[in-house]
Parts: sequence; C-alpha cells; structure tokens
Amino acid sequence: MELLQLVEKFKSVFRIEKIEDVVDELKSTLLNAEKCRKLCEDWILICPDLTIDYMQMIFQYYFADRKEKMQDYTPKSLAVAVAELSKTKDEKNCLDLCAGSGALTIQKWNENNDLKFICKEYDSRVIPFLLFNLAIRNIDAEVIHCDVLSDEIFKTYRTQKGNRFATVKEITKSEFKADCCISNPPYNMKWEQPVFAQLQNRFSQCEVPPESNANYAFVLTALDEITGKASFILPNGVLSTDNQKEKQIRQYLVEMNFIESIIVCPDKMFEVTSIPTCIITFNKNKQHSTVEMIDLRQRYETEQRMQNGQFGGKSHTNRTYAKEVKVISESQIQDVLIQIEQYGNIAGYCKAVSIEEIKNNNYVLVPSRYIEFENIENAHRPYNEIVADINRIITEKNTCKLTINETIAKSLGFDIELFKQDNSTNNDFSKLTEKICGEKIVKNDYFKTTKNKNEITFANNSKENISSILMMIFNTWKQHIYYLNVEENRYLAELRDALLPELMSGKIDIGDI
Repeated sequence: MELLQLVEKFKSVFRIEKIEDVVDELKSTLLNAEKCRKLCEDWILICPDLTIDYMQMIFQYYFADRKEKMQDYTPKSLAVAVAELSKTKDEKNCLDLCAGSGALTIQKWNENNDLKFICKEYDSRVIPFLLFNLAIRNIDAEVIHCDVLSDEIFKTYRTQKGNRFATVKEITKSEFKADCCISNPPYNMKWEQPVFAQLQNRFSQCEVPPESNANYAFVLTALDEITGKASFILPNGVLSTDNQKEKQIRQYLVEMNFIESIIVCPDKMFEVTSIPTCIITFNKNKQHSTVEMIDLRQRYETEQRMQNGQFGGKSHTNRTYAKEVKVISESQIQDVLIQIEQYGNIAGYCKAVSIEEIKNNNYVLVPSRYIEFENIENAHRPYNEIVADINRIITEKNTCKLTINETIAKSLGFDIELFKQDNSTNNDFSKLTEKICGEKIVKNDYFKTTKNKNEITFANNSKENISSILMMIFNTWKQHIYYLNVEENRYLAELRDALLPELMSGKIDIGDI
C-alpha cells in the first residue's frame, strides 16, 4: 500500500481531518475497551496484514523529530535480523528497550506469537502508536513509559490478550521479567550518571559508561535485566572507541564471554541516520568461546521509501520524495544464522574469532580486523567509510570553537604551528580522498588565534548539536557560579547586618541617595 493511500484510510478510520490530531485521539480511545475494539475492527478492514508496521510508517512520516532528535526508526530488514538473532529455545518474555512504535516487537512477535513483551519507551508521543500496535495484534505486553537509563518510570500500561484484540489499561507496576532483549537505542546520546552508579548491579562489575555517550549504558542495562540473549543495533563506533571507560567495558564483555556475534551492516539502511551501524548479539549462556565476526557491507539489496522534506524552506518541507535505502534480504539473514551456528570462516565474509585473538588486538571488535580477504589489495574498509569516520571525529571537534589571544595561547603552551599544520594536512588528504572516493575530509575549525587583548571565547560552532566539551565547561562554570553566588549572599547578609543598626539609629542618612 502506498503511503499517501494509507494516510487517507488512516484519517477515515480515526475520523480526523488532520493527521496531527491522531495522538490525542489514540490516547482517549485506547483506554476505553469498547472504543478500542471498534477502532481495531475498522483498522483490520483496511490493513489486514499484521506483519507490517503501518503505524511506524505514519509516525516516521509525520511525527519523527529529525531536526533536533534526528529520530529515525528501525528498517524492517534490521528488525527481522534482530528478531532472529535474539531467538532462544525457551524464550517467553522479551524486553524491547527503546521500543518506539514497536517495529522490533512486531517482527519478534511474527516469529513467535506466544511471546509476552516488556516495551520500554521515553517519547510520550509514540506511546499511543505502540499501544495500538500491540492491541490490534492481541499481544500480551507491558508498556513502560520511562527513562531507561535513570530508571525513572512515568506510567505503566498493560495490553491484556483477549479473544481477538488486546485491551489497554493503566497499571501501577510491572510484573513481567525478561529472558531476552531486542533494541535499537538512540545513538551516541549524552546521559547523566545516576548517583552512586557504580553501586548499581548493572555497572558494578565494570566501568560506568561515560556521560558523553550512552551506547554501553543501554547495553549494560539490558544485560542486567535478562537471563539469555540480547541483540542490539548500534553505531560502529562502539566496536573501536578509544574512550578508556568504553574500552574497559568492551574488555569486560569479551572476557565474560557475553558476545556471540558482531555483524557490520551496509550503510544507508536508515532514512535519515548516516552513522554506520552494526548488530551485536550478546548471550549470557554461551557454550563456546569464539565471536562470529560478519561483514555485510557489500551484501545488500535496495528499495525506495517515501519521505517528507524536513529541512530548509516550505518548498522543501512540503515536498514528498522517494529515497533509496539498502536492505538485508531474508535469505541473507538465514545465511548469517547458519554461519553463527557453524562458526563459519569464509574469506571476505565471516570468521569465528577466539577471545585470545581479540585480546591480542586490544579488544577492538571491528570484523574487518579479523576476516581474511581473498585479495589483499582490498583488505581495508571502503575509503568512503574511513572518510566518514574521520569526518565524524572532526565534526565533533568543530562543534566547540576556541578563539584565544595569541600571546595567552603561547603562554598556556598551545603549539599554534601544530594547529596550522593540522589544517594543512587535512586539506592535502581531502583533495586525495575526493579524487579516489568522491568524499572530502571536512576542514578543522575548532581553534583560532586573535590579536584582541585578553580575548578567550568558547563558542558552540554547530546549529545541530551541542558540544560535549562545551557542556563540560558549562557544568564547571555553573558549579563555580553557584559557589560565588553563595559567597556573594554571605557578604550581602554581612553588609545588611552592619547597616541595619546604624540606619535605624539615624547615624547613616540615606535621604540623599
């Protein structure tokens, strides 16, 4: 069904003129058993295929926050892959961490209609879509509107399985316990560590993930809640980050023998997110000590998806256009499962890697580091992917720009010539990479000297992101301003107490002030 046809049918079922009104309509309808049943019956008439997440298509098209949150929802082929990879023989209750509208849950349910689900989600706007997706499929589930990382719960709902459709009600507490997990959490998100985080069970055996990046915080949270497998879609950066805390967490996960497989995915699988992604499957009950490394970057098919313009003027944002994306075929997914089960070793494709070999490679988990290639000339990653990683790092540096008086910079030990050389080197590489792969290396723009006396200025140099460096500076500034305000109030109180008796006695006359 074409998206715009779906939208018209959608509006007729919900009896709304504007699609934006559907969030409030769903909220009021779902908690009324009779209205919910009638809505499900009407919807089934126009969309009888429950294996397809039509609600995700609607939410992604009309409600996804691409400008600030860069929201992008899980493509079906990745959801199918995660559903298969997380499968265990005795699974009963599945946790969907950061569930969105339920794309991963639906594909997991397609594999096993008897599963119960615990769906945790932060975005209040998508919760009604998620509840409706569960109700219409008659899925027994708990939907927990919460902050997964702080474990703060706002509301909890239950979709109770019925004869044909589930009923929806609000409950006081969760009762399900998960034995497996599926997740596509927000990538590279900043977070705030809870007080005494190191004492929490999820972080007690390793480092607490850095506040600059929550990727491993999601992983460790999930592993603490389940007894079996967890399959995560994550940015490739988690495989090789140099952050010391994240390196220690990688080492912990490897040495605990929790990692079952790592699959590097093709690029351009998402509609908006350009970050290279991978699927990591964790297994707390592994019976062997190897990690299956798989490279799918050159093994994909393509399809087109309809998308709303999200940036620029009205001439662009009012436009609908088709975007080509890459997908992993079901036959490819089945082949991946076979390689994992058989500890496959195929040149240029996959390899079962021992923990000792990973240890000797400083716990770097990038599959291309281990997989043998038939042609040694092509043993490296594609140039455009390497350039994309370089640009990601430079862009992060450029987000915070320091302008400083040249004399002060030198007195503080800044090697100004080194910064100038940094820019020059990048310019040379940029010309080369543009020639060989069509991608330029972006210019370094995070440091500038000035002749203005005593000038030191930090500026957020991006319209899209807030610099993590600047946030650290801001937090230090905020703490010190708080201290200075306390000191100021102390001295103001002292001044008041000194002045008051003399003002009352008339010793000081303020008539002329």
